[in-house]
Amino acid sequence: MAVLVIAIILLFDQIVKIWVKTNMCIGETAVQWEALNITWFRMTFLENNGAAGGLQLFGSKVFLTLFRLIAIGFVGYYMWKITKREEAVRKGFFFSLALILAGAAGNLIDCLFYGLCFTVSTGFDVSQFVGFAGEGHYAGFLEGRVVDMFEMPFTFIWNIADAAITIGVALLFLFYRKDLNSLLSKK
Repeated sequence: MAVLVIAIILLFDQIVKIWVKTNMCIGETAVQWEALNITWFRMTFLENNGAAGGLQLFGSKVFLTLFRLIAIGFVGYYMWKITKREEAVRKGFFFSLALILAGAAGNLIDCLFYGLCFTVSTGFDVSQFVGFAGEGHYAGFLEGRVVDMFEMPFTFIWNIADAAITIGVALLFLFYRKDLNSLLSKK
């Protein structure tokens, strides 16, 4: 079940990101829903060099990408390890971890490969797919930018991967805190 959840999130995340990247200019808004003089939803293309909300937490794009890779490895290993335990793990707890892993992997794909596979996105030109390390790519391996596009009132601009991470973490803290604590306290 976890593999299916991860695969579905990665598939939809990458389809939407690639569509946005190859059909919209930076800053362009394609969809906007307003009611009562409030913009409730907007689809605006931005690229993110840093962590959530564009924060530059680690100072180096390569370091941030390597950190994401290590975090994904840790969560994946942790998930594999808890499946080997004799005691039952609640499905919702495992589902929450799968959401976090899928979201982190979705953003990692952007960082690893988008710089090699696409031309630069600008406010005037739509990015083009140039193949793996094709002529005109905008960055090197580990240096691609994360594609963000969804915005609601009082939120950063985010993507499907960000939503999966946020939902997974929220579920862990709201419903599975005891599961997390008990598994972290065991060796």
